[in-house]
Amino acid sequence: MKKRLLYQILFFLLSIGILGFVVLAGKKSIHNICPYAIVCFGALKGNLLTLGLGIAALGGFLGILFMVVAMFWGRVFCGFICPLGSAQEFLYSLKRRRKKRTQIPYFAERKLSKLKYWVLGITMILVVTGFSWIYINFCPIYALSRLPALALGGLLTVVAIVISGMFLERFWCRFLCPYAALLNISQALGTLFGIKRIKVRRNLERCIDCGICSINCPMNLDILSEEFVSSSDCIHCMRCSEKCPKSGTICKGRES
Repeated sequence: MKKRLLYQILFFLLSIGILGFVVLAGKKSIHNICPYAIVCFGALKGNLLTLGLGIAALGGFLGILFMVVAMFWGRVFCGFICPLGSAQEFLYSLKRRRKKRTQIPYFAERKLSKLKYWVLGITMILVVTGFSWIYINFCPIYALSRLPALALGGLLTVVAIVISGMFLERFWCRFLCPYAALLNISQALGTLFGIKRIKVRRNLERCIDCGICSINCPMNLDILSEEFVSSSDCIHCMRCSEKCPKSGTICKGRES
């Protein structure tokens, strides 16, 4: 857990540094190196092929790289690298120290988690039809890179993420992030092609069924219901293992 926190801090500070450079240097957008730029910057229209070796191509490369990684190791990008995910986690931790964790019923979680696929679908439709700028104006990453001239749509998105993140941990990651949806689809494709990805595993013989793992899961997954966490929303943070009262009960592994 401490190792993951170190990665989170490192990549968060790196992102802040890049954001500061973009703002101070007056560059057009930090979006050029965002992994989701492979979709919202028009990769589907063939623009990726014309980007050459410029920095915008880096965003496309990272987008594809993390999708391939997700096929084998799940959404480690979300749990270790994404600055927006880490920011939400840090924000919610301030509340967690003062008050009891807030979670919603699992059936509601499953329904709401489908919203991010709608966001992904709408984004792709906007790209194909040449209206990707509509989504980009609401993108929180793009909005921050435009400081101090923050677009109203982007400002509303940032405010919504901050407020919602104070009540539900990783609200954006769980319900609205289109790149999370894309990573989940990558995992499904990996499974379709017979790739057995690394999953969080609960040792049924050692487990005392206390439910502490599920209660503390930042993605609100029902870890207690199965031996291997099959949900593609797992970010491999291993908080479940950290909070487990019996050391060695929860680890990582592949299903045989």
